[in-house]
Amino acid sequence: MPETARAEVYFIAAMMAIILIICAVAVYFFIKTYRKEMGERAAEVARKRSEAEAKEVSKAGKPE
Repeated sequence: MPETARAEVYFIAAMMAIILIICAVAVYFFIKTYRKEMGERAAEVARKRSEAEAKEVSKAGKPE
């Protein structure tokens, strides 16, 4: 009986280790994707801002 109990403990410990590794990998990829999307969003906002400023400058330069 003690051998089966020890085997169960090893099995549970191994499953917990695998779960922790899978969770760590999932969190890593989540953070990587999040940073990429936030960078794209910031670039889009900057692009829109520069386009708006360019429109204002072109409007200001035209005689009415």
